[in-house]
Amino acid sequence: MKNKIAVCANGWNYDSLCDALDGIQEYAKLEDFDTFVFLSFASYSEHTELMQGELNIYQLMDPSEYDGVIVFSTAINSVDTAVSLCKNAYDKNIPVVSIGMEIDGVSSVCVSNDEGMRELVRHLIEVHDVKRAFFIGGTPDHVDSVARLNVTREVFKEHGLTISDDDFGYGRWTYRYTAELIDRVVDSDKGLPDVFICANDIMAMAACTQLQDRGYSVPEDVIVTGFDNCHEGKFFYPAISSVDQNYKEMGYKACEIIFDRIHGNDSIVRETVHSQFACGNSCGCEGDRDYEDMRIQYCRQSFKRDMNSKLLEQNERGIRQMLADVPDYNSIKETLGAHYERSHQFEGDGFHIVVYDVFFRDVMLSEEDLWARGDSMELEPLVSLINGKLAPGLQVRRDVIVPGYHKEPGTQHVMFFMPMHHFAYNYGYVVLTDFPYLITENMLYPYMEKLQQSIRLMRTNLRLKALSDRDQMTGLFNRFGYENKALPLYESSLRAKTGVMVMFVDINYMKRINDEFGHLHGDNAIMTVVSAIKANIREDAIAVRFGGDEFLIISPVADEKEASVVRNSILGFLYDKNLEKSVPYEISVSIGFVVTDPESRPDATLEDYIREADKLMYEIKKEMHMKNDRRRS
Repeated sequence: MKNKIAVCANGWNYDSLCDALDGIQEYAKLEDFDTFVFLSFASYSEHTELMQGELNIYQLMDPSEYDGVIVFSTAINSVDTAVSLCKNAYDKNIPVVSIGMEIDGVSSVCVSNDEGMRELVRHLIEVHDVKRAFFIGGTPDHVDSVARLNVTREVFKEHGLTISDDDFGYGRWTYRYTAELIDRVVDSDKGLPDVFICANDIMAMAACTQLQDRGYSVPEDVIVTGFDNCHEGKFFYPAISSVDQNYKEMGYKACEIIFDRIHGNDSIVRETVHSQFACGNSCGCEGDRDYEDMRIQYCRQSFKRDMNSKLLEQNERGIRQMLADVPDYNSIKETLGAHYERSHQFEGDGFHIVVYDVFFRDVMLSEEDLWARGDSMELEPLVSLINGKLAPGLQVRRDVIVPGYHKEPGTQHVMFFMPMHHFAYNYGYVVLTDFPYLITENMLYPYMEKLQQSIRLMRTNLRLKALSDRDQMTGLFNRFGYENKALPLYESSLRAKTGVMVMFVDINYMKRINDEFGHLHGDNAIMTVVSAIKANIREDAIAVRFGGDEFLIISPVADEKEASVVRNSILGFLYDKNLEKSVPYEISVSIGFVVTDPESRPDATLEDYIREADKLMYEIKKEMHMKNDRRRS
């Protein structure tokens, strides 16, 4: 039994989504399922790579893991993505419902925007004697934008009026482009219309604000209307006259269709919900509710919201400061885990940050190279809170994307998934459970922006540290790396009373190779030896370029037998390379090693053992040189 419904939605349509989730949750009590909301903040933007990183969150949703899928097709801000999501669920025989847009072969719940839009436009003409309107649409190809413009023109025509070709434009659903459009209209020869009819409330509030900046008052100088009847529009001054799309009913009906399908009804269903005019103040009316009382209640909570906002910013700054000098990935996990267990009043008791394992473990990889690995990457929790307590060691799989998740019979939860990405390249996601403060106060977008900045800063710091610890040519640790890695490893072995292999490797006849064949061949000899070392040491061993052609290997929990195997493997690797005869000289090394003995030599330093290994290496090199010199003579 899956008992899960997936919802693909957009965070910019917050109010519509919350209304729909009210309907979905109402139905969840009947069928006992959890709701998984995959949320992007994609918009119609010229920053296509940035938007792709948002849209990639939907790739996390495998339809076969859910009882059904609901796609807010007109709100995702990518028609191709919406169609693909619906088709993917359909192809896997999973019940799917498209909200807002009809897609071939898929059931849908659409709103008839015509009724509410007609009411609004008739109200403007018949009550407020509007003669000239300027229509601000979203984008030219958006089905809702086109439909709202068409209805406006039809109602104007019914009243013997027209909307000319230069009396509409596109605000792209945002403040910026709407403000620019308002400026063009204000500065045009035709001047202000009687009304700006906007295709959503965001653009309506943007129009009111920009008109105010230009010295005009709404509704005294010009009327402004919107669409969506969003939360902010009700508290805005003046409250936006708008159209309510009844998303709660759409969410409930979408669930009805999914469970009818589960219970055997295979027919494609087309449901329609009717919109209705929501009268506010921005048209010049008193409105259909007590907006002044709503504003008073809103203002009474403003101090609390302001304090919480400052505290949230303080928490975010604290994270950046705490992690500025954290030395490695495990320390990052410990520091972040301790922070969120102590302070998660905004994130809630069920909170997870999940990343791809190589994102922090291989900081030298670019995001592009990381993303190219595709399904080979494993997911792992960076932070996991369950019931407000840190839950380390949880696993994440493609079929269990919430660490530690299991369906609790008789309880219904809502989980929100947001992407973490650098432009088009995703490196993880965040999970919030059951409407915490960030959700109820619609603060997700700025929170996710700052969280991603902090996480990328952590990785950048680790990368800079890795670069400072590494030899640029070979990628092995340098002397800084030796101090930061080898010395702590040795000190740890002393406490644990375990042996450590200390091996010194020196290239034979390096000067001759450089003198006779040039420094490029000398570099080749060095890199060949580096390849031999990397191929034959443990993953937790530390390899250091100690000098130009000298290398040090420190390997934990080792004994004489293991050290001999490593030495012989390196020599064998080089022997096989020489058989290839790809260069006009042989590449060989002299190797000396010791294994530390913390029991009998507790006061010996790592430098003591290095000197001993170096001395053994030198004796081997000296003997080899003597044999070769005798052969030549």
